[in-house]
Amino acid sequence: MFCLVVGGVGGYFLHGFQLRSHNEVSSVYNEIAQIVESDFLDTSDSQTSLQQRMLNGMVLALGDPYSSYLSQEQSQALGVSINGTFEGIGITFTMVDDGAIVLDVYQDTPAAKAGLLSGDIITHIEGTSIAGYTSDKVKEMIQGERQSQVQLRLLRNGKSQELTATRQSVDTSVASSIMTFNNQSVGYLRIVTFGEKIGEVIEKTLQDMKAQHVEKLIIDLRDNSGGYLNAAQDILDLFIPKGQVLFSLQDKDGESEEYKATSREKYVFEQGYILVNDQTASASEVLSAGLKENLNYQLVGETTYGKGVAQTQVTLSNSSVLKYTHEKWLTPHGTWINGTGLKPDYEIKTTTIHDFHMGEMNSSYQYDDVNDNIAYMQEMLTELGYKTDRQDGYFSHQTTDVLKTFEKDYHLNQDGIYSTDDRLILLSALTYHLYQEKEDVYIQKIAQLIQ
Repeated sequence: MFCLVVGGVGGYFLHGFQLRSHNEVSSVYNEIAQIVESDFLDTSDSQTSLQQRMLNGMVLALGDPYSSYLSQEQSQALGVSINGTFEGIGITFTMVDDGAIVLDVYQDTPAAKAGLLSGDIITHIEGTSIAGYTSDKVKEMIQGERQSQVQLRLLRNGKSQELTATRQSVDTSVASSIMTFNNQSVGYLRIVTFGEKIGEVIEKTLQDMKAQHVEKLIIDLRDNSGGYLNAAQDILDLFIPKGQVLFSLQDKDGESEEYKATSREKYVFEQGYILVNDQTASASEVLSAGLKENLNYQLVGETTYGKGVAQTQVTLSNSSVLKYTHEKWLTPHGTWINGTGLKPDYEIKTTTIHDFHMGEMNSSYQYDDVNDNIAYMQEMLTELGYKTDRQDGYFSHQTTDVLKTFEKDYHLNQDGIYSTDDRLILLSALTYHLYQEKEDVYIQKIAQLIQ
């Protein structure tokens, strides 16, 4: 009885202390907010309100790259991005000073029908130069109402073209085809993002492949940064036998819960390969680990990103959203891959546009100059097969001769002076080379493995 009384009284005072501490901190929050709102001189020229930035800063202070405060509009945009459906033309791109480099043109989209190719550089939209624009601004210009048209001017391998695409409701989440290697039919399934209904789409694709007697499968998860965890669970459940562990979740108290395959219909393939790179993350890694550890699917490519945590979202009183990390996920064998990723069974090294430097260039360069932009030029010329004697940024005689050869090949002024015009055409030639002329070494490796 004495212990109960002491424990009860102690708990009462402890609770009271914690409550007072919480109230004191809340009071300080309010004090800081009031002082800042009433007396802070804002010189940031930010388009975001001061209150919004303060809330962003509070969540940013957690030090977690995956937690964020989102406005209602930002939350909706995130949902659209994860689901991969929107009104537009169906491309992904990255910005450079001169425009937007098209990295991907998705299957059966308006962009594909209009003839856009990966490696094209969009320089104008509706006749307006997009040099110096942000990616958000370009996205806003490209997307629009269904059935409306967007006019694009682009560079392809150094030559200017005009294309018109008709905006439609597009779904970029999945692409598929059937390839032939060594007289064998091989299914190819590319998953771009893990949206809410992707399991249904993939099941229909797998049914079609099985109807065509496909016995080997390639799942392409390159550059897939994830999405909804339950979407990865739904896909795993299409392959893995009933009762086997798909993955497990562990909360902040260390409590774990296993997620197992159900009795639903399964799709079995003799051999399975998963294409991954250093941007394969989160739900993509859940899928990769589940298939590898349960069915011995082989990973081909680069070590994955290593995101071993899961986030949840809470809608707040003002309709904004708090997205925060609340669990870690473990592979079927109980491994936490956070920060380490999944190592491939067969390592592949590739070259993308992100491997090249794209420094700002506002002037021309010639013989005997030294500058980082000259080194970047030398890197690009070397990749294109021109024999440069150095890549250190010194404009040598040999660099001049190589540049003149390039200028001749692409019908530029053959003066050996590296101008901004030269840079744009060189960049266009490079992107075309990387995305159209070079063979996909991942697929080449799969062809070697399938006998």
